[in-house]
Amino acid sequence: METIIIKDAYEHNLKHIDLEIPLNAFTCVTGCSGCGKSSLVFDTLYAESQRGFLEGMTGNIYGQKLMNKPKVRSIENLRPALNISQNYYNVNPRSTIGTTTDISYYLRSLFAILNSDRGNDISESIFSSNNPKSFCPHCSGLGIETVISEDLLIPDKNKTLKEGAILYFKGTEESKEQKYLEALCEQYGIDINKSVSALSKKDLHQLLYADEKIKYKLLYKEGKRRKQHYVFLQGAISAIMERVTQVDNTMSTSLYTQYMEDVPCHVCGGSKLRSDVLEYKVNGLNYYEVEDMELMNLQTWLKDFDYDKVVKAKRELVSQLIDGILNKLSSLIQLNVGYLCLNRPIPSLSGGERQRIRIATQLTCSLKGIMYILDEPCKGLHHRDITSIIKSTKELIDKGNTVIAIEHNKRYISSADNIIELGPVGGPKGGYIIDVNTKPSDYVLNLEFKDTKEFDQYCEIKKIDFRNIHNQDARFPIGGITCITGVSGSGKSTLTSVILKCFSRKSSVNCESFIGDNVFKRVVEVNQAPIGRTPRSTIVSYLEIFDEIRRLLAKTDEAKKMKISASLFSMNVKGGRCECCQGTGLQKIDLNYLSSSYITCPECEGRRFNDKILSVIYKGKNIQEILETPISEIIDIFKDTQKVYSVLSSMIELGLGYLKLGQMSMNLSGGEAQRIKLAKALGIVSRGQNLYILDEPTSGLNSVDIEKFEKILLSLQANQETILIIEHNIEFVARLSDYIIDFGLFGGSEGGKIVSQGNSKTVFSCKESSLYKLDT
Repeated sequence: METIIIKDAYEHNLKHIDLEIPLNAFTCVTGCSGCGKSSLVFDTLYAESQRGFLEGMTGNIYGQKLMNKPKVRSIENLRPALNISQNYYNVNPRSTIGTTTDISYYLRSLFAILNSDRGNDISESIFSSNNPKSFCPHCSGLGIETVISEDLLIPDKNKTLKEGAILYFKGTEESKEQKYLEALCEQYGIDINKSVSALSKKDLHQLLYADEKIKYKLLYKEGKRRKQHYVFLQGAISAIMERVTQVDNTMSTSLYTQYMEDVPCHVCGGSKLRSDVLEYKVNGLNYYEVEDMELMNLQTWLKDFDYDKVVKAKRELVSQLIDGILNKLSSLIQLNVGYLCLNRPIPSLSGGERQRIRIATQLTCSLKGIMYILDEPCKGLHHRDITSIIKSTKELIDKGNTVIAIEHNKRYISSADNIIELGPVGGPKGGYIIDVNTKPSDYVLNLEFKDTKEFDQYCEIKKIDFRNIHNQDARFPIGGITCITGVSGSGKSTLTSVILKCFSRKSSVNCESFIGDNVFKRVVEVNQAPIGRTPRSTIVSYLEIFDEIRRLLAKTDEAKKMKISASLFSMNVKGGRCECCQGTGLQKIDLNYLSSSYITCPECEGRRFNDKILSVIYKGKNIQEILETPISEIIDIFKDTQKVYSVLSSMIELGLGYLKLGQMSMNLSGGEAQRIKLAKALGIVSRGQNLYILDEPTSGLNSVDIEKFEKILLSLQANQETILIIEHNIEFVARLSDYIIDFGLFGGSEGGKIVSQGNSKTVFSCKESSLYKLDT
């Protein structure tokens, strides 16, 4: 068998490894977090393939350096690589499943052909929500508008006005905000000591929407200084709207987004298109109605297409378009995303859903000889759905391609032709090849149930009505670990979003009522969203400990002598940073048709700061060394700074001691990003009474990492914390959960039903649950 031959790879923590990977075969790379998987697969194999492709292009006539060569002596038989990773960021709300897969183009063409009898100027672009001639003029084709939410503005309606129930007016007793509120209440005869729930509709309307702009002399304190000036009294929402719509107001967006939410456009109802465009129909449905169908329903609609109403001259072309759409839909449905619809924006998808849509697109592609790099393709998939991703992976091989996947799912790994295990640990002591196995062992599911106790108190949410969940009741024990299970799209994230809103706003949102509004002091959500998308976003900036670290450096004798303030140690401020790379240590190379590339800054050689700043030493380290040394090796220099030490300790406990504070957030794996979020939350000193909501926290972790994570969860529970976890790892669910809420075997419109809830053994033995007889 022909192989890719890697000689002397030493990128990051790789220990000068030699390796052969079979071509036209399926290889899984596994190992603990930080052991070198991404260094081998992405930073060596993929990077060298991309570099070779770019530098071999005739367009590079000046021979300039486009990419750094990975640290490897040689790679033979390398193929063109396609990276289908979790770190694929598409933040454009106009990018949808339909546009990404090209199904929308086929569909628009179908509508244009079948409606061309009504006018000769109908083209497929008429049905595009990106066409200024067609899209809704109010929302410009986005289908949504941003409004100020009364629920966000007044999260707790049982609070009095004086206590700060309306957040816009919240302030200290002598503050400008409080004095403004007092003036408003005096003007309209409203009792400031009343709770919002006790106000009349008229009084609340005045506090929110009054816009008579009555001139008033305001006296207040700012710090220790007394101030006075004239203001025009307005209700909170009227005042915010005026500031947001000011053309020259650069602060408005960041300052008021906490009160805003996206809702369907009130003009087009979310359809994105003008009403006259929606008059064109195919088989009784307009374009929006077709794009808004679940993919499985769209497949049925197209299979049952009525050709009798199509003129004979057009039937062959219509048939070709429909076959093309059905071919693409088949791949998507095979990968268990049939519950989604074509108009779903790409940024709103989970990392696992994004990956599956990109894999499905490749399944309908006729290319061969490609090296596909998959990053945790099983992420977001229920145990029952792993078969579909295995089948799709093998289809890519059957077409004459090579697949190299980073994965931790034991069932997926056992189906590979070749397994490479790296380790033995993460960080500097990792990067070795532990094992190369061409005969994977058979997969066996090992279920061990936690000894659960009876709980006295439960939180309850009654008659939930949101997205695909209708009229459902859910409950979970206070002080317990509750796992939320079910197939992809069944309603798990929808449930947690309702719980999050109810308990953080302390009011019933998307449900009839809930019990337990005064139980938790704080709600901590740890979701799958990336923690940064640019080289300016680093681990240290996300953890919010950089201000403290810069202050420590500024307090040193050297910094005082040279009059270097804390701000000069920032990567965002001129004066101390390298201006060539603006403190990132990297230069971005924008490439047409390919993802951007980064090379080491030629001026500072990756040191980020000028020599003056780098001469300041704190406990033996300068700012660059603090940013570029593994956390486990620098934690002791922050022993006397509780905030920094506490957060770094949490990072180490979660198995992330090998990371460096200056690392780019965009280069982290999904598992690393989520544990960093958890470390940040755990770093806040707490005395219990918090609600933690975690979204698939074991994704990206192997068994060693999961053990560490389990210890953290059990210590949180011992500290009287309540934990809700969306999870697909069945062994983890059995071992850790005191209580399970299961959404069963169906997604989309057929899902949204809680089929079983109770202790682990009860739910695992329920025939309708997604966990029933999984070990058989």
